[in-house]
Amino acid sequence: MRVLRLLDSQDGFGIVSVLVAIVLLAIGVVALSSSSAFLVSLRTDASARATAASIATSYMEEVKRRPPRELASEEPVAVSETGAVDEEAVFVRALTVAPEPGVADAVRATVSVRYPAGFGRTRTVELVTIIYQGP
Repeated sequence: MRVLRLLDSQDGFGIVSVLVAIVLLAIGVVALSSSSAFLVSLRTDASARATAASIATSYMEEVKRRPPRELASEEPVAVSETGAVDEEAVFVRALTVAPEPGVADAVRATVSVRYPAGFGRTRTVELVTIIYQGP
């Protein structure tokens, strides 16, 4: 008789316990996947920022090699990752040349590169230098 009583008592997990465990597991998986997507977006943004900075630096060096009296602002133009003009590229480069206030015979040259950031945003990298044009 004693053996039969032990077999009759069925202790185990109830349906509510199983549902709570599944819900907690689902919340954990969703949190992990959203943080993973955010980290991938940050990595992509950092890569695009580094490329934009490289484009701006190389173009600024090109601007510095020009004759100082011939410097003029340029309209924004789409460029590839190497800085070559490409109408289908995602990077947009512009050059702004303006007189430098307080410094005679000098201009402020600003190279700006707009690049795509994460989550559909755009950001800009700017490099500024002052170029002496001489008397």
